[in-house]
Amino acid sequence: MDLQPESTDRQVGASLKATYRALLARGLEVGEAANLTAFLHGLPSAGFRWTLPEVEAIIQRRIAHAAEVRAESAAAAITPRTPTRARRPASQLRRQARSGSTHVIDPPRS
Repeated sequence: MDLQPESTDRQVGASLKATYRALLARGLEVGEAANLTAFLHGLPSAGFRWTLPEVEAIIQRRIAHAAEVRAESAAAAITPRTPTRARRPASQLRRQARSGSTHVIDPPRS
């Protein structure tokens, strides 16, 4: 059974709030509980003063970004790749290289 994106978002939000409430119930202050919640969910904590809405917003953005990356990689796997350049014979490539303005002039032949 596949989960819908909304249910996953609700699960993460509920998990964040449950962690936060459990820390408050254990005697942490509001700021401490928010920082520890952020740390437990993978956010940096040194030098930051997180609030629960900030933590929720960042976690939701991470989830959305991961979903976009998965969708792009799935689309790339389905779409057949086309060559970016048509293959040319080596003689044509040599002629094309010499026609540019940066071509080094060949030394005179004796």
